[in-house]
Amino acid sequence: MSYLLYIVAFMLFRLIYGEYIPPGPKYTCPKIGQILYPCNCTQGTDNGLYVTCENTNLASLSISLENLARLESPVEELLITKSSFRNLYGTLFYKSKVRVLKIEDTPLEYIDEGSFFGINETLTELYLTNTFLKEFPKEALNPLGLLTILKIDGHRIENLDTDIFANSSAVGVIERLTLSNGALKELQPQSFQTLRKLKFLDLHGNNFTTLKKNQFKNLRDVEVLDLSHNFIAKLDASHISDLTKLGWCNVSHNALKELTRGTFARNSVLKVLNMAHNRISRLDANSFRGMRFLRRLYLNDNSISDIGRGVFNAVARIGTIDLARNLIRKIDFQMFSELNYVEIIDVSENNVTEILKGSFKDLYLTNINISHNRISKIEANSFINCANITALDMSHNEITHFPGDAFDTTTYATVFQLSYNQLTDLSKVPLKNMTGLKVLNVSHNAIETIPKNTFPKLYELHTIDASFNNISEIFNGVFQTLFSLRFLNLSHNSLEILKSSTFGPLSTVLELDLSDNLLRNIARSCFTKLSSLQMLNLENNQLEKLFQIPISCSRLNLRNNLLKEIPDRTWPTMNALLWLDLSNNQLEDNLSGGSFNGLLTLQTIILASNGITKVPWESFVPLSTLQYLHMENNNLTSLAKGAFGKLPVVFEVNLFNNQISDI
Repeated sequence: MSYLLYIVAFMLFRLIYGEYIPPGPKYTCPKIGQILYPCNCTQGTDNGLYVTCENTNLASLSISLENLARLESPVEELLITKSSFRNLYGTLFYKSKVRVLKIEDTPLEYIDEGSFFGINETLTELYLTNTFLKEFPKEALNPLGLLTILKIDGHRIENLDTDIFANSSAVGVIERLTLSNGALKELQPQSFQTLRKLKFLDLHGNNFTTLKKNQFKNLRDVEVLDLSHNFIAKLDASHISDLTKLGWCNVSHNALKELTRGTFARNSVLKVLNMAHNRISRLDANSFRGMRFLRRLYLNDNSISDIGRGVFNAVARIGTIDLARNLIRKIDFQMFSELNYVEIIDVSENNVTEILKGSFKDLYLTNINISHNRISKIEANSFINCANITALDMSHNEITHFPGDAFDTTTYATVFQLSYNQLTDLSKVPLKNMTGLKVLNVSHNAIETIPKNTFPKLYELHTIDASFNNISEIFNGVFQTLFSLRFLNLSHNSLEILKSSTFGPLSTVLELDLSDNLLRNIARSCFTKLSSLQMLNLENNQLEKLFQIPISCSRLNLRNNLLKEIPDRTWPTMNALLWLDLSNNQLEDNLSGGSFNGLLTLQTIILASNGITKVPWESFVPLSTLQYLHMENNNLTSLAKGAFGKLPVVFEVNLFNNQISDI
């Protein structure tokens, strides 16, 4: 009875606390791996096994597949790679049930007529990658009646017969055909015309120079066509008019010299057209006629110098226009007008020197890139009703000023990039109507001053980068109209003096970078009204005395200045400062017992390269939370007992490159 109760209790325990263990796959790899040698079962699934055969020959492979067939498990994928046979023949796959067959990196030159007998009832995908095939294996492929995907990538086939699929059992089944990265020179219109269910045709990376009339006859279901990386010199409607369902076309990296009138007029559902890296020199109003559903247009890396007026009016639904790296000289009147759905306009790295009136009109939420040009002239009303430009990149140009009405009252950008230009006065940048501006970058210019009324009331601007200029004067309180400013970078300028009213009350600023200036005098109360400041960088200046820092500051960098002492009561009582860098100054042995009073939570202090000859332990007494002390590159010669005083939680003391000889 007690035994029965024990069993019941055990079963109840398993029922309550037991963990569910999911069953394994329906088909599992054999426990004895050598049975498939030189092949290897890598994975078992509910659909079948995944088997890889590497560095083998036909004899060994035949034995391995014979053993595999005895397992009576279907093979989901069979990969034969880096093998040594040149001819595929015999009954190698006669007893196999393989759904996906991949032969890769093998010097295969010829496939015999009956090579795929046996797997013709199961094979749906065939991949031949990096082989030495010299002719299309049409007889071998004829029995494969379930084949939906055929990919021959990397081959030596030069010509295709007109009847390569004439007797194929897969005529009404195959949907994806790839013959890429080979030596094909010519393509007959009859070669593929029996493949009425074909949706994907990839012929990239061959040696085609011309296309024939009705080149893709009867291929009305093809949705994707890739002819890139060939040498095609001409493309017109007679070549592709049969592709009435074509939605994606790539003819990039060819030798096309023009986009002839009505080329894609019959391809009315085309959505993506890539003609990059060709030799196209001009576009006119008829170039895109009939392409009303086009969404992405890539014409970058051509020789386009002439774009007719209203070129893009026919593609009103366009989302991307990429014209980068061409020879465009100007942005003409209404070149980009009333494109209500456009998201990206890229005219970067051209020869644009001027932007004419009305060039950009009625755009919304658009990313406009006209960087890396030679723009020096911007006419009035160049941007009309361009609300909420996602990003306006005008960097790397020759802009010296803007006309006051370059942007109308409804035009503004979220990100305004003006770096690497020739601006001298920040007030000449038209910010009056930039109500939604969030990021302004005017770095690497020649700005000398930030005068009064430079910034109107901008409620969303949170980042300003004015580094690498020649700014020597900032008008008092000029940033006070920026109610969301978080990050302000004024590094690498020529500032010498900061007054108490230079910044004024900026309660939102988190990071302020004033490094690499000529600062020698900072008013004691200059930063006290920056009540949220967390990071203050003042390295590489000429400061001789300190100022009062805001109590919110957590990182203070004073590296490479001329500080000689830190008097008592320099710091307010604060628990925010965690990291302090005073390296490369002239403190020597002038640190006193009150030099760091008030720093209640300081964790890291860097006193390297200050000419210190003895450890200033008295100054460390208030630093009960100090964890990292850096005193490398000084002149310490000895360390007495208790040289550092009491530092209860210090983790690391760095005394590298001193002259210590006595401890």
